[in-house]
Amino acid sequence: MRTNVERYLNSLSEDILTLDISYMHIKSFPDLTRFKNLRELYCYDNELTSLPTLPQNLEKLYCENNQLTSLPTLPENLKELNCSMNDLTSIPSLPQNLKELYCHNNRLTSLPTLPQNLKELDFDYNRLNLLPTLPQNLKKFNCSHNQLNLLPTLPQNLTILYCSVNPIYEIVNSDSMIQTKKNIQILNNFCHLYYCLKLKKQFRKWLWEKVREPNVKKIYNPIYLIENLGDEDELDTILNNWK
Repeated sequence: MRTNVERYLNSLSEDILTLDISYMHIKSFPDLTRFKNLRELYCYDNELTSLPTLPQNLEKLYCENNQLTSLPTLPENLKELNCSMNDLTSIPSLPQNLKELYCHNNRLTSLPTLPQNLKELDFDYNRLNLLPTLPQNLKKFNCSHNQLNLLPTLPQNLTILYCSVNPIYEIVNSDSMIQTKKNIQILNNFCHLYYCLKLKKQFRKWLWEKVREPNVKKIYNPIYLIENLGDEDELDTILNNWK
């Protein structure tokens, strides 16, 4: 037996550009594959626990205020994504064309690599304690109400920052965005220096065992002599060039 939303979708033309099925109290989402030209999908304020395969030409997806625990593969053309107020613990790989990402009020513990075209990022009220590198084009950034002890270097183009209710807030916060950026940079430089000094011995050991020692063994293997010493070659000359 077909649901109301299925009957509604079946009544639509295949070449529609926008689909809005918000506030329909639906728990499952019918197949969307026949809507190949779909550019905008609005399905917020429902009871959805999952989404179907998304049309490849989709540019906007607004699925906030549902019960989603995961998202499907995101189309490469996607430019705006709002998946806030769900039960997400992770987000799939983000398309390079994405410009706006809103994922606040979830249960995220990490973020994927952020695309360089991203201009707005909002993930307050989550569980993050570490962030990826921020895109240089980012202008608006909201990371309030998380568990952040550090912030990455802020982009030069950033004009709006919200980072309250984080352990890092009292350390870097300033009335001036310029000073806040300086505070974060100073703290990051200090942390970098601290860990370089703390892990110096481990790094040298790793460098020797993983990089230098195998190369030394390979270059100075006696097989080198067998391969390069001919009948008329001088042994001293070969040894002098052995490197």
